[in-house]
Amino acid sequence: MIKVVTALILNPENNKFLIVKRKHSESIHSSLWAFPGGRVEKDEDIIEALKREVKEETNLDVKNDFKQLSGFEYVRPDKEITVGFCFSCTSLNRDVIISDELDDFKWIKPGEFLNYKHIPGLEKEVKKAFSG
Repeated sequence: MIKVVTALILNPENNKFLIVKRKHSESIHSSLWAFPGGRVEKDEDIIEALKREVKEETNLDVKNDFKQLSGFEYVRPDKEITVGFCFSCTSLNRDVIISDELDDFKWIKPGEFLNYKHIPGLEKEVKKAFSG
């Protein structure tokens, strides 16, 4: 079983959030828009993993205002089960520098999300994050 974490990162004004575009070469969810995140290492705390992944993928530092939005599970193409958790948090700045694991990024308003071809189901997390 693989454990993953993702972050719906709000900008400092909390009116936009960050999406990142996965590379075409990715084996899972290639070329789709998503939230930054990745694998939790063995014996790593989930929140520490989330902070590490956000830093590695976007170069952002985030506040410790984490709120769990969802838990999810899916089967990878290699049949391995992935269990994941999505949290919202707030960025301390907007100066994104994406890693070479990603193709692009955008700060968008919640109503714009459906205009981007994204991983199915993420719209529920966006709604939850902005519903108060």
